[in-house]
This record gives sequence, C-alpha cells and structure tokens, in this order.
Amino acid sequence: VVISRYTILTFLAMGVLTFLTTRMYTTLKKALGPELKLNLATMKDVISPMIIALGIFAMYRGRRFIVEASTTDDAGVDSAVAGDSTTDAATESVIQYVEWTWTFLFGETLVMTSFISNSFENQPTALLAVFSAISFVLSLWLRGRFWRYATILGFEGIIAILVVMAFPIMEMILESIVDEKMRKVGEKIRAHDVRMKEMLKRKKQESGSDSR
Repeated sequence: VVISRYTILTFLAMGVLTFLTTRMYTTLKKALGPELKLNLATMKDVISPMIIALGIFAMYRGRRFIVEASTTDDAGVDSAVAGDSTTDAATESVIQYVEWTWTFLFGETLVMTSFISNSFENQPTALLAVFSAISFVLSLWLRGRFWRYATILGFEGIIAILVVMAFPIMEMILESIVDEKMRKVGEKIRAHDVRMKEMLKRKKQESGSDSR
C-alpha cells in the first residue's frame, strides 16, 4: 500500500522484482540444462515476482488524481447551472485524489493471491481459485486504507505472541501428562513382574513338593 502510493517506490519495486525474475530465470536455466524445455510448472516460481510487479503497478494506477473543471461567473454563480452564456466566466480546476478504484482492487487482489499461493508448494487450480476469492473479499474490505492493514497486522501480531506464550505452557502440560502416563505404565509393568515372580516361585514350590 505504501509502495503503490509513491511513484519512486513503485518503479523501484518493479525494477527490483524484474531483476529478481531475470536472476531466477538464469539460475533455473543453468540448473535444468539446455535440453530441458521450460513450461508453466517450472516457470511458476520465476514469473511470480513479475505478477507481483504487475499488481503493484495496477495499484499505483488505481490511485489517481481527477481534475474537475467548473465554470463560474464574476458573481460566483455556476454558469452551467444558471444557463447564462453571456456572462464572462472563469474556469476553475478542482483536483480530487481518488484512493480506491477497480484497478486498485485488481492489483491488490493479484498481489495478495500471489503472496498466499507462494506459501504453498502445491498449487492446484481449485486452491488458486480459493486464494483468489479470499484475496478479493479482503481487498473489498481493505480498500487500500492503511489503518485496516495495521489492524490485520496487529491482530496477527497478537496471535503470534499468544502462540509463543502458549507453546511452552502446552509443552509443560504435555510433558506432565506423558510423565504421568509413563509412571502408570511403569507401575503396571512392575506389578506384572512381581506377579510373574510369585507364579514362578509357586511353581517351583509345587514341583519341589511333588518330587518328594
């Protein structure tokens, strides 16, 4: 969102992603050899930065300035509204900044889908469709507003902190449960050993009495 707001950051990010794509293509070409043909399955990781770059550019183009012209006369009355064509009129330009458009929605959905899909090794068509739907819904809610992104990041940070705090506690609980289970198993094994020794002792006594 911050990158797509400024022209320098947008084109700088696109340049970095293009350079990364060329480096990945060169490395992949050397690793696979000249005889192996490149297809979509092998090129999906290579073209991913270019898809992100396209999404960033769409987000950049989606934010635009709209110039609206309004004609007013010397008395400050809108000539187009009043219908007076004889009065000397002056044209004033009103610049309006539009933060969200459908182009921005397309770019944001594309970038989010690319980032989500890159987190998974296997990317079937159905899974990509699910990722695209989730990204589309999130983009409709986010609408390029920074505080909404900050809300999501803060929520993820809270979840991460809770997970970090909960894992040691869960480990201690599981360790105590395993220790208790092992203690009970050990007691059963020892009790079974005692019973087996008593049975052997009785058999020896019975065999000794029979021999007499």
